Amino acid sequence: MNLEDEELQEKAKVIAEATGRTVEAVIEDLKDDGIVNLSNEEKKDKNLVEQLKEAAELINTVQAISQEVSENTVLNGGENKTDIKVETTLEGDIVDKAIESLQNKADNIKKLIITLAPIFLLLTGGSMEAFGIIDVFGSDDSDYDDDDYYEVWGCTDPDAENYMPDATIDDGSCWWDDNNGGGGGPPHGNCDWTWQDNSYTNDDVPNSLFTSAIFSSFQCPHEMNGDFRVIIFKDGEMYDEEIDINMNFYESQELEHEFTDLQEGDYTIKLKFDTYDGSNWNWDSPRNYLIEETIECSAFLQNQQAYLVEDDEEQDSITITVDIAIPSEIGDACDSEQFELTWRLYSDNQMQYEEHSWEDGWISDNDRADFASFTLDNIEVGTYDLRIILKLNGDEVIDEKWLSYSITVESQEVYGCTDSEATNYNSSATQNDDSCEYEVEEECEVEIQNHYRGHVAEDEEQNAILVAFKVAPTNCEGENIFIEIDLFQNGYAENYTYDTTVMGDSTTDISHIFDGVAIGNSWIPRITATVEGEQKEQVMFWGIDVVAQEPEVCEINLFWIGISTNATHASVGYDLDCGDETNDLEGYNVSVQFLVYEIGSSNNSSAQPILYETNLHYIQGWVEDNHYLTLTNFTQSNSTHYDFYWYAIWVDGEGQQQFIEERWLNRELNP
Repeated sequence: MNLEDEELQEKAKVIAEATGRTVEAVIEDLKDDGIVNLSNEEKKDKNLVEQLKEAAELINTVQAISQEVSENTVLNGGENKTDIKVETTLEGDIVDKAIESLQNKADNIKKLIITLAPIFLLLTGGSMEAFGIIDVFGSDDSDYDDDDYYEVWGCTDPDAENYMPDATIDDGSCWWDDNNGGGGGPPHGNCDWTWQDNSYTNDDVPNSLFTSAIFSSFQCPHEMNGDFRVIIFKDGEMYDEEIDINMNFYESQELEHEFTDLQEGDYTIKLKFDTYDGSNWNWDSPRNYLIEETIECSAFLQNQQAYLVEDDEEQDSITITVDIAIPSEIGDACDSEQFELTWRLYSDNQMQYEEHSWEDGWISDNDRADFASFTLDNIEVGTYDLRIILKLNGDEVIDEKWLSYSITVESQEVYGCTDSEATNYNSSATQNDDSCEYEVEEECEVEIQNHYRGHVAEDEEQNAILVAFKVAPTNCEGENIFIEIDLFQNGYAENYTYDTTVMGDSTTDISHIFDGVAIGNSWIPRITATVEGEQKEQVMFWGIDVVAQEPEVCEINLFWIGISTNATHASVGYDLDCGDETNDLEGYNVSVQFLVYEIGSSNNSSAQPILYETNLHYIQGWVEDNHYLTLTNFTQSNSTHYDFYWYAIWVDGEGQQQFIEERWLNRELNP
């Protein structure tokens, strides 16, 4: 084998791997006419689907061996280049559609061309111009950015009437004029419709089956229209069905139905969907749903008893007891229920007493019987028949029992005072026990309550003392109660005295102000109540001090201030007062100063004002009087902004220097 045959063998091997043919078949094809075009094989017509499938398989194969292709000199133009061509049996328009469809679905058309470059080389013998792919990468001067990508929504199916070659994302708008598939969508074969059964039973809703199913084929692009049927089978035989008519939907449809009052049995579900174009889908759910017999709660009464309560002093209390029993075959059917017990006493076949109590349906005892009791108190004397009624949930009577014997409440001897004139007369007593008590005449008593002492807030000198209290007499009807109020210091006789008289048993409020009490510590108020010279009550309060008051002094305040300027003058108006309301307080001499500085110079402790004015006022009381100070001709060069300061300085009543400052910094003069 010569060198040329070896190279041909090597090239044929690459082409054979790319096309799925044998090496011998490729060599025979090349030798036939120099082009890989299946000329050595019988031509077989292929329909559109087969040809598109062949193109896709060929592209996938070439991509898989792209590394081998990139290294082979047959395709990349090496030194030992041999002209080998591969032609496809696909017709040109079919290839165009396949490539165009793939290009439209790629994220970036340039990257798609790079991926498909080997197949173009194979199909054209190394030339891309054969498919109209000319200058696909652009020039260096192109404004196109290789990373730019624009989403275009539209129909991406080449077979649709409204196919958009430039669309990159399918928006479900494709339509076909032959209406194949129904509703304007593509054939049903393009969609994979499936059923899902999510049905369930609920213990809280017995004898019911809740069907929940989903019919879906996500990303199926066409609308569906038809009727749904949900059929349930009991023990293999049809039991009931529900129909949803004329349902329109895309991609999925949920079906929800409730089947109630079902009989006991094993249930399965069949789902059907029939479209109006004759298509249908049927599906039997693999799941089974067991509906068991519902056991109703039931109970009965047993071991009923009654007796008089022994430790009841009046012996008029009856306790009734009973067991609530639940048969074992009921199981736990009563756990969530409630029993109501009615307890009745009858006398001469007439109901005299009735009471109610409630018990949970859950039984805690192993013998499946719960003990219940009730006590009826204050029962009248007599003989009673007893009856117990058991209800379920306060509605349905499920059992009742009469006791086989009666209970008698007998009259009892009641010992106590039987004299109605006595203070402790007992109307229920049947036997006098000599315990009667009678009122005795009680002497007049007086109590001093709620006593208070303190300074009078409105008293300027704070030397007025208020004493207040209540006189509460008892058994003093018709008596004169003499009240004496004294104010004294410990160890001394009273200095101040006030007295008054009250009558009868009514509580009386008394108050008195001792004004002008001398300065001193611990003035003690003392209150004495006497009746016909006999002292009934005496109380003393905590001492209270009378202190000399500090004289009130004037506090200077600035009621109003304002500044005005023009091109050469500045004036400040102000109102200084002693206090904030009319008064007779002594005032002070207040020095008022108005100064002007260059801007910022006042921050320097050695800076001097350009000009200033000073005035002295005697400020006393509170008067609406305004004063003014004016600075004239202080402007310098071309300056239009200045710092202004105003001060009020005085020495207060305690000898301390005080001052008020106002400032207007960087103020512009009016032209």
